[in-house]
Amino acid sequence: MDHSEYALFPLSTVVFPGGIMPLRIFEPRYLDMVAACMREQRGFGVCAAQPARDKGSFSTPRAVGTLVEIIDFDRLDDGHLGITVKGQQRFELGHSRQADDGLWWGTISVITEDADSACPIEFSQLKQVAAALIEEVGLPYEAQGRAYDSASWLSARLTELLPFDAATKHDLLATNDPLERLRRIRPMVEIENAR
Repeated sequence: MDHSEYALFPLSTVVFPGGIMPLRIFEPRYLDMVAACMREQRGFGVCAAQPARDKGSFSTPRAVGTLVEIIDFDRLDDGHLGITVKGQQRFELGHSRQADDGLWWGTISVITEDADSACPIEFSQLKQVAAALIEEVGLPYEAQGRAYDSASWLSARLTELLPFDAATKHDLLATNDPLERLRRIRPMVEIENAR
């Protein structure tokens, strides 16, 4: 169990282990966080955000997130920093605190992944949805390996790419069983049946 303290990045989405996420960094606290992570060769936590309680306050991280590592960075045309992160391990957030600059920090416990399983035929339409989403999004997903027959891989990519709200994405990230995740996703995906 890893109970170290990590910097946390609350977002409107989630990333799973093996997932790739491009981020645009421009706030000073996150620029400092990225610089420290690169200097110390250390990851940070990505969590779905709970909305700020009032105007002027910060979003708070939800209870489950994913440790990520920075795998690429670049200066964007608008002068902001672009980074690409890759998901490593899901975690449960223990104690969290907010620093003076607004950056969240938290102690984490790594969540052991449930065993993967082959994707049953009942979810074959979800494979088509995932393939269409990956084609639409393009890079950085296109460059990654694909495992449509893996329930874990398929449920993770669908959660990352479908336009669910942060609370739904968090609930799916917190679901340990990949088949259960697919069962929850299926009714949320509008699939046009041929009449």
